[in-house]
Amino acid sequence: MSVVNQKNLKVVLPRTGPDDFWQTITLQFAQADARKWKYLAMLALRVNAGWPLEQIAKVFQHQPGHVSRCLKRIKEELREHFDDSNFPMDEWIEDSG
Repeated sequence: MSVVNQKNLKVVLPRTGPDDFWQTITLQFAQADARKWKYLAMLALRVNAGWPLEQIAKVFQHQPGHVSRCLKRIKEELREHFDDSNFPMDEWIEDSG
């Protein structure tokens, strides 16, 4: 599967596993941006591990409302960056809560 990034460059997404996925996130999206990595960690805890907002807030020493805003922001940034409609970003970043 591939997507087109903000610079209209084709990005081929890996099919081999999480290591390749995170390499793509590193190279094509987050790079050395500490804020993005912090927000991605929050998102991973929420979506992949099912942590409640209150627990994520404790880990990052924030209020749950702030964590909620961080999650909303990183989801929007991911959607904007990987804006090709062929990439089901919503399936990767939506949580049940």
